[in-house]
Amino acid sequence: MRRRTLAVALAAPLCSLVAAPAFAQNAKPAPTGAASAKPTARPKTQAGAPTVTVTVTNSRKADLVQLQAAESGSANWKKVLGAVKAGRHASANVPQSYNCRVDLHATFADGQSMDASDVDVCAQKTLNLTD
Repeated sequence: MRRRTLAVALAAPLCSLVAAPAFAQNAKPAPTGAASAKPTARPKTQAGAPTVTVTVTNSRKADLVQLQAAESGSANWKKVLGAVKAGRHASANVPQSYNCRVDLHATFADGQSMDASDVDVCAQKTLNLTD
């Protein structure tokens, strides 16, 4: 399997082109006779860790299968994005470590993979996956 370097675009973010997904909030029905129901809280991320939303553009000819992230230097990989067709873009919620630095690993439908180390996702909100 051949590895490539993940290109990180420093150009203007594409965030204005991608709408963040809306999540429905399901509230429990109020018990009969209750004056008011407490609103339910939004689901927390795993372990309550904050995330950074990053726009990922797949500029490769092959479809992205998945993108994984880990705190820089860690082996604790987490899937942050699923399939993205070639030429498309999507938003990924990347876990924000204490210093915003993460390692990224992308796998593609053609069997190729890409790695990037020590990416500052707080400063670079756009990732461009290239051949």
